[in-house]
Amino acid sequence: MAAEFAAPCQFEDGREQFLKDYPDAVRRVLATYEEARKYSLANYDDLKKTFVAVTKLPDTVVDKQLKERTELTHSRIGAPQRQSILAAGLALQQAGVVDAKVDVKATLDALIDDQVPLPTN
Repeated sequence: MAAEFAAPCQFEDGREQFLKDYPDAVRRVLATYEEARKYSLANYDDLKKTFVAVTKLPDTVVDKQLKERTELTHSRIGAPQRQSILAAGLALQQAGVVDAKVDVKATLDALIDDQVPLPTN
């Protein structure tokens, strides 16, 4: 199912058929993401150094982005993240970015699959 709107958080999305056709690849991508997420949490200075090198942004901007606007503490989208994504979708709809005919909640429910098993590292 293709996304109707973008979500402001870190998660991977995939078409259902791809998940069915390539379950090992999906598990590997999720395991790699999980490893990187845990590493980032444990190694802030390395994360920041890499972010600065890639983006060329000032340290203060990178600190604000990483400390205030990047959520890495949860490996799964839970109720608070779902509510944030829903609020963002509704705001985009009110701003005219998302078509008024789109059922934002139903789209969100269809896009977030809580049944995909996350790897354990």
